[in-house]
Amino acid sequence: MFSLKDKLTFININQDYLKYLHEECPEVYYKPICYDNKPYLGILINNEGQEYVIPISSAKKKHESWKNIDSDRFLIYEKYDRMPDSPEAVCKRLPDGTIEHLLSVIDLKKMIPVKDGLYARVNLIHSDTDSDEVRNYKNLMNKEFAFCLKLLPLLIKKANKIYEKQMSIGKIVKYCCDFKLLEEKCREYKSK
Repeated sequence: MFSLKDKLTFININQDYLKYLHEECPEVYYKPICYDNKPYLGILINNEGQEYVIPISSAKKKHESWKNIDSDRFLIYEKYDRMPDSPEAVCKRLPDGTIEHLLSVIDLKKMIPVKDGLYARVNLIHSDTDSDEVRNYKNLMNKEFAFCLKLLPLLIKKANKIYEKQMSIGKIVKYCCDFKLLEEKCREYKSK
């Protein structure tokens, strides 16, 4: 069963490893163009010695129609009284008139196995040397981190349910990573 490895940690995964896994299972998040600079941010968990990362992905327009919590995902959001000024902001208006500004998506069905040496812990602490871009990104990650802390037990429970169901029946649900195949490929992977 999945559990937290140590404490809640965000990690960034080696791009060569992501590309390797994506070639074996196209459901693994990876884009060959302009993806080298995009961090693969995720939550590190452990399943009887096998580490996994649950990806956190940027909010997109398609997410506006999604429920905040579903069997295989969570939307990370903040509430506003009015629409944000940014035209890129992904928002939805609730029946009570408040606005949910969607920050990102925790996508449980896209979790992948990892091992030591293929990831680095993300530093969420601000530094005087941070550029404005880095400072803004750390602000976003800290909001995501605080959100994840609140729903961590439910997140791990749902990750276990998805994983155990796939492993017990051997059927890969649509849009879900093939955990058994990816675990095998993780063991075989040799760093360059």
